[in-house]
Amino acid sequence: MAANWNKEDAVPVVDSLLNIYPDVDLIFAHNDRMAIGASEVARRHGRGDITIIGIDAAPNIGIKAVADSVIDATFLYPTEGHRLIQTALKILKGKPYEREVILPVSSAVDLSNADILLLQNETLNEETGKMRLLKRRIDDYWAQHSSQTSLFYASIAIIILLFGVFFLLLRAFWQHRRHQAMLMDQNRLLEEERDKQKMLNEKLEEATQSKLMFFTNVSHDLRTPLTLIAEPVAQLAEADNLTRQQATLIKIADKNVRILRRLINQILDFRKYENGKLDLKLSEVDFGKAIEEWMESFRAVARKRDIRLALDAPDGESVKMALDSEKIERVFFNLVSNAFKYTPDNGTITVAYHIDGDMLSLSVADTGEGISERDLGNIFDRFFQVDRVHPKGSGIGLSLAKAFVELHGGSISVESEVNKGSVFTVKLPVIHVSEVASEVEPVNSGADVEAELGSIESAFEMEAEKPVVLVIDDNRDIQKLVGELLAADYNVVVASNGAEGVKRAVKYVPDLVICDVMMPVMDGLECCRRLKEEVSTSHIPVLMLTACSMDEQRVQGYESGADGYLAKPFSAKVLLSRCSSLIANRKRIKELWQSAVNAVAEKQREAVKEEKQKADKPVASDIDNQFYNRFIEIFMAEIGNSELTVDSLASKMGLERTQFYRKIKALTNYSPVELMRNLRLKQARVLVTTTDKTISEIGYDMGFSTPAYFTKCYREAFGETPTETRTKLGSR
Repeated sequence: MAANWNKEDAVPVVDSLLNIYPDVDLIFAHNDRMAIGASEVARRHGRGDITIIGIDAAPNIGIKAVADSVIDATFLYPTEGHRLIQTALKILKGKPYEREVILPVSSAVDLSNADILLLQNETLNEETGKMRLLKRRIDDYWAQHSSQTSLFYASIAIIILLFGVFFLLLRAFWQHRRHQAMLMDQNRLLEEERDKQKMLNEKLEEATQSKLMFFTNVSHDLRTPLTLIAEPVAQLAEADNLTRQQATLIKIADKNVRILRRLINQILDFRKYENGKLDLKLSEVDFGKAIEEWMESFRAVARKRDIRLALDAPDGESVKMALDSEKIERVFFNLVSNAFKYTPDNGTITVAYHIDGDMLSLSVADTGEGISERDLGNIFDRFFQVDRVHPKGSGIGLSLAKAFVELHGGSISVESEVNKGSVFTVKLPVIHVSEVASEVEPVNSGADVEAELGSIESAFEMEAEKPVVLVIDDNRDIQKLVGELLAADYNVVVASNGAEGVKRAVKYVPDLVICDVMMPVMDGLECCRRLKEEVSTSHIPVLMLTACSMDEQRVQGYESGADGYLAKPFSAKVLLSRCSSLIANRKRIKELWQSAVNAVAEKQREAVKEEKQKADKPVASDIDNQFYNRFIEIFMAEIGNSELTVDSLASKMGLERTQFYRKIKALTNYSPVELMRNLRLKQARVLVTTTDKTISEIGYDMGFSTPAYFTKCYREAFGETPTETRTKLGSR
């Protein structure tokens, strides 16, 4: 029966069996524990004769029970179950297997061998314990070996890392030393540069102070003669018995006297500000009313130039505050007058003001040229001029305006974009004083503003018999002055810049061009170069006006084709003399040219075979005419040679190429190549109008390489083709 392999469960089972089967002689238990339990039950029943056998032969259980005569015998448990599992797997996998397996017979343990087995077991346990102890020690040794090996490798790795870190630290130290040395060198250089800069700044400040001191002293010295000049000029300007020319000249003088007086006052005020001696005289002022009165002074100038002058003020709000009205008016005048100077006709100038908390904001916006970003940071520096080439002021006005604003505890700023305009903003604190609001009397009247900013009207009448002179200058007063000086003997045409001057020259083809060197849009040098490159204007003499006496500029002017220079300020007599001389020289060259052409035409008409006859009759007796006639003689002999060069002509004239070029240029204002082409074209025109040769034959006879090129040059020179010339002649 089942007893669950336990001794406790086997006791009741055996007890029941013995009660049922008292004649049992042998009990076989499936393990030693159940056998021991059965033995105890049998003894309680007084059945010591029952043989009890167990299975397992465990040393401490079964074998000990046999040795103690608790059970009679026990068998070693046959642990051959793995064979059964192997056979089963072979059957499942379809592999061959042994159908019958004979297991070895288990050995029995009884009283005859139990003690021996126990002794063997004890010995085996002792040896096993020794083996386990040895194994444990070996494991400990291996663990120590492994840890020591790991520690060894770790130590090596750490040492390598330490060497690496030491190398990096050493390298970093070297680099740091090197960088530190470089930084020290740079610091030393920077300190030297700083010292130099400091020294330069000190020298610049000294120079500036010296300049201010000089200007101040000069301004004080100039005040007396300026007063002596200003009053007579003002009296003459009001006289009604002057001629038109005299009135214009007096107006020009009066305008510039006012400008000079304002500049002197600015210099003196700025010097006072620099010395801390410029004081405020505050009084309560109705700011809105003052702005309207100040703006009224600019209305006439705005109307004449078609400039929209607008005021943007808060509606129905009276702004009263304490100001030094004279100084703020000068700030306003400076900002608005600058806006007029840099805003073209038909532009817009907007003045706006509003209260923002306890600050008054006043802005002047224009649609003028604008200021580059490079110059914005320096716009309020003293003596700084935005346009360094073509300055329109002294460079002190905005500095003084800033000084006046800062005296009031305010600030001034500017925003600008090139070709879109500028906005100047003044912010003043709104404060009050006990003094009753006073009426603001404008320092600058409308007459003052118009005299300084307005243009002096002067109409130059055109008379057919007079030579035409083109005056190109960006200063309108210079235009008027030169025009008035020349008006009696010349027809005067004016232009405000080089580009406009070139257009006027092409349109009017003047006898003389008087051109300023420094002008906006296109300067005088480029204008002169363009005039000399144009076929229709290349013969016009150009007289350059300049305020600079540098030889380099004069060299550039002569290289550009200028015929003469006149330094500012100039004498009216010198100006008239130079103009008449240049025009007379040009007429003389023209007469020489016309004489040569007439001689060629006459020779063609009379079919003169020898060109020498013309050379024997020079137009004039001077050396230049003889030189020119000899050139004509040599050229006419080679006129049909398309391979004729300037070098060959110079060689035949007995001159070097450069000397020959300069001589021809000086006499005719044409280069040798241009002169040769013009002579050929003039002769070709004679042949076109007097012979029946074809256009191609005439072109080849005159030395042109192809008929097409001949026709092209002919059209550029005379405004029509050879065929059109011949057709026009036939129609007559």
